[in-house]
Amino acid sequence: MNKEWFVVYCKSREELRAQQNLENQGIHSFFPKICKEKMIRGKKTIVTQALFPNYLFIFISQDDRNFTRIRSTRGINDFVRFGKEIAIASPELIKHLQAICHSINDLKVDTSLRLKSGDKVEVLSGAFKGLAAIFSEQDGLQRSILLLNVLNQENKISFSNKDIKKLNR
Repeated sequence: MNKEWFVVYCKSREELRAQQNLENQGIHSFFPKICKEKMIRGKKTIVTQALFPNYLFIFISQDDRNFTRIRSTRGINDFVRFGKEIAIASPELIKHLQAICHSINDLKVDTSLRLKSGDKVEVLSGAFKGLAAIFSEQDGLQRSILLLNVLNQENKISFSNKDIKKLNR
């Protein structure tokens, strides 16, 4: 049997349900997801998001002719088509997507490097390069507010997170 990767369109936010129902039928599928860091209610959290929302890749043989059974699977709308032709994804594309998802999702966030209010940090670039400061608070996802002693006066200044590093005590 010559199996190929087909693309199916799922109902909105029902990709996982469709994947589970396909698995119950013995059909292998791939739902590419990535983990991202987001600010939710003022806190950084890791969320999993679909790389291609509403799309799922399934690995079946064209000879199976189970297309009707797959289309009637709960969570699936239909196969993706180009005219009358059902869309087929190359095995190289699927391997590449799996490798990308695996490498992105393996990047764990090191919570020991997270900054807390009062932590001592060093400025790595810019006009204040080499100066020590005190971490005050996050200023969005990309920036932080530091307390920097300039001319014997503490000033709150916003810095890019890539331009600061935590100092070991």
